[in-house]
Amino acid sequence: MERSERLGILDLGSNSCRMSLFDTFADTTYRPVYEVKQNVRLAEGLSNDGSLTDESLSRAIYCLNRFVRVGKLYGVTRWLAVATAAVRQADNREYALSLLEHETGVPFRVLTGDEEARYGYLGVINTVALNDALIFDIGGASSELCLVRNRQLLNAISIPYGALNLREMYGALGELEAVERAYAVVTEALADVTWLANACALPLIGLGGTARAMAKLHMGDTGAEWTRLHGYSFPASYTGGKLRELQAMSVNKRRKIKGIAKHRAEIITSGMAILQAVIDHVRPTTIHISRNGIREGLLFEALLAEAQTPVVSSVLAHSVSNLQRQFEVDRNIAAIVTTAALRLFDVMQPDVDLNQEDRMILWTAAQIEGAGTYIHPEHAADHAAYLVQSTYLYGLSNEQWARVGHVVSGKTPDSRCAKLSVLLRLARWLTLELGVPLTDIGWITQPRQLSIAGGADLYAIAPDTADAKVVEDAQRLLGITLHFSQAAS
Repeated sequence: MERSERLGILDLGSNSCRMSLFDTFADTTYRPVYEVKQNVRLAEGLSNDGSLTDESLSRAIYCLNRFVRVGKLYGVTRWLAVATAAVRQADNREYALSLLEHETGVPFRVLTGDEEARYGYLGVINTVALNDALIFDIGGASSELCLVRNRQLLNAISIPYGALNLREMYGALGELEAVERAYAVVTEALADVTWLANACALPLIGLGGTARAMAKLHMGDTGAEWTRLHGYSFPASYTGGKLRELQAMSVNKRRKIKGIAKHRAEIITSGMAILQAVIDHVRPTTIHISRNGIREGLLFEALLAEAQTPVVSSVLAHSVSNLQRQFEVDRNIAAIVTTAALRLFDVMQPDVDLNQEDRMILWTAAQIEGAGTYIHPEHAADHAAYLVQSTYLYGLSNEQWARVGHVVSGKTPDSRCAKLSVLLRLARWLTLELGVPLTDIGWITQPRQLSIAGGADLYAIAPDTADAKVVEDAQRLLGITLHFSQAAS
């Protein structure tokens, strides 16, 4: 299937400017093509007289022109360009919009606070498998909050405080006073949001630079092995102590800390003050990180334009479908292998100590193990595991994500993953190498035997097949033997 369009999304934020390019397809799948960001500090100086400065607009235009030029090289067929709080709050907003379009050739839409919150929600809910949460997005000149129940957006608000404008408002007072004032003004704003009472104790999902920086800092402090930000989580209690620690440092010292971008070192404590105010208000235990937000929200709205609500029914299933398209997995073969693997799992489960999460891991692995042939059929399992670990597979925790890779590769010290990997290999061996129909596979509880119709002919060729060793591994890891019976006439 040929792509429907190559979509270019420009997100002109108060602190950073970002561009993402996607190929979209008629079946609502998509392929990320390119992404880039640059710090432009558009909101710098906004708090002085309420207008965007010529200097900040010049930085934004210079950045956007380069992004648009790259987009043209990639053959973008349609642009979606949005501006957020800095332009929204500016007294010279109309002038800024006219200048942006004149200089870049791309018309920009200013998002309202509610729209900004909604697009953040769409970016999160289509790539994070949590049903109930409070989403927060701490930007440069505003912060958005969304209450989600049963994956539906119930309430949203945008408050006009972000990491950059709070630093401009109170930075001259000194670090300790600036953070105290920032915390107080956000706390006061949150007190007026009555529906936040319904968010108490819900997990927080954070997007934006402050949230990502917090995750990186926690990774560094704990020696966490996960390198992906999306789906990473840490205790909400971590924020307060880290905030106090960073307050005691000079900006130059912060710039040397791994996880804090140099341009964020000056404003990070203001962003953390906002986050701490939210934490103290709703008392969550855990913060989850999403790397997806407004741009991905715009993408899903474009992909699911025909739907009443642009929300996928299953985050994992949609993500698997994307991976299959991206790496040209034969979906008919994937369906055959998956059906066989799950049938084997279901008949053996009571005897091999596996659970429903294991079944979901097996389903995912069976759906995408064919991706390895995109690189080369030789060592396809290793290639598939590499692709799984190197791309984004949404709807799984980082631990589950790693387990899928282990099941696909078969190289794992984990006994559960090893069992699932043997089941996957066994399904592929039976259906593809031996060509056994699913109806010819049976299970005999005693003496834990897999019965395969086909008789002497199949029995004779089995040892010469590519993965004949799976018979030995099934006996060793699952405690089962294979019996080739005569097919019914």
